[in-house]
Amino acid sequence: MEFIHGTTLVYLKMRCWSGEKKASRDSDILLGVNGKLPPQKLLDLGRKKIFPPRALDPLLNKRKAAERACLAQGTRFMGGFAVRDDAIDDVVARLETVKQSFESALQQFLNDFDRNKEDWITENDEYAHIIRDQVPDRETVANAFKFEFKLYKLQPLKGFEPDEVEIADQILHEIGLSCREMSDRLLERKRAISGQNLSKQLDPLVSKLDTLSFGNGRILRVLSEFRALRESIPAVRIDQDHPCFGRVLTFLTMCSDDKKLECIVNGQFSVTRLIEGLRTDVSESGASLASTTPKPSVVSTGAYF
Repeated sequence: MEFIHGTTLVYLKMRCWSGEKKASRDSDILLGVNGKLPPQKLLDLGRKKIFPPRALDPLLNKRKAAERACLAQGTRFMGGFAVRDDAIDDVVARLETVKQSFESALQQFLNDFDRNKEDWITENDEYAHIIRDQVPDRETVANAFKFEFKLYKLQPLKGFEPDEVEIADQILHEIGLSCREMSDRLLERKRAISGQNLSKQLDPLVSKLDTLSFGNGRILRVLSEFRALRESIPAVRIDQDHPCFGRVLTFLTMCSDDKKLECIVNGQFSVTRLIEGLRTDVSESGASLASTTPKPSVVSTGAYF
């Protein structure tokens, strides 16, 4: 119950016009000997795009921005986001900023509405007949957009409280998704990264685990390992040949897999053991190379991530 008493439920109510309509077999899809399907950019999975998707992207991105603001210090819960009470003011401030940005993007969208409509018809002139008369007027489209959020305090009935294990699993699952994104970014890097910068990228994960732990042993165990990993990162330039690269990547990979994450939770895997294991491997590898191969005259710097 500490989780319920210490959090506020943020409920996002966002609505965006899709710019699509259900395709009609009579007018949109011509079958038979001379039949022809519209291209995928116009017809996909039985839906026809009557407005250019690129014009809607800025508004759809605001939904993702609002979700990121909630997930930074909260977790998905009951169709909304549970945010710790002492972080709710910061989340509300971020959502207000996103809302203002959404309203500004909506105004720009409406200003360009007629031009985008005509450009889409011109771009798809062969299929203008399935577009022109299907686009609603600007006022109707404007009313199809909405950005609101509500705050609630929950009071479950006795005997029907949420399962704290399930809540912890959800939080750790979200952390795992963030770890996968971070590991992908590291692998895609072409240059070395400073230890300070690498350490800072772990800060949001540490903050979220700390904020939502509420004394839960599973979360606290993972939080402890994240802190140990962060503290082990040296203040030097790190390329893919640096031992720290393998250490961070291995840990992030463990956290991004629900089954492997259990090894961290139950103590079978730890950052300390990981560091010791890498040192042992490096020492043994170095000894083996020294005894079997001559020392090269030029040291390869390797690739950068």
